Amino acid sequence: MIYDLNANPLNSNEWAFPLTECFHIGSFALSIGTIAIVDIRLLGLGLLKQSPAQLLKDTGLWTLAGLLIVITSGLAIFSSDPVHYYYNNPFRFKVTALLAAIIYNYTIHRRTALSNASGGVSVAVGLVSLLLWLSIVFAGIFIAFV
Repeated sequence: MIYDLNANPLNSNEWAFPLTECFHIGSFALSIGTIAIVDIRLLGLGLLKQSPAQLLKDTGLWTLAGLLIVITSGLAIFSSDPVHYYYNNPFRFKVTALLAAIIYNYTIHRRTALSNASGGVSVAVGLVSLLLWLSIVFAGIFIAFV
């Protein structure tokens, strides 16, 4: 079976793909931003009046909403040219890193923030979290260049 790219609404409408990209990027910024707020606190670089646990509780719903929109819009974008994305190494890295970052965020990161762990542990967890999420952003940028 041959995949007809023009049958996909993202490919047959002038505004569909760019609008989906806007939702994808915007919701990713929301998710990473809310996670980074907790990471900054874990690193001890700011927001010192609030505990990591409180920040996690305050941002948790926004993080989840952003991730749900990111995944939904990402699947739509993938459907616009699945063969291209499947064979694109930065895309494969991005998806793998995204899965790892989500698992990390809802296990180790969450447990550390809620427990108000010691300085060294908090710094390590926050740093790994930031590196994971930033690697996803950079991989997404490089998708277009491969």
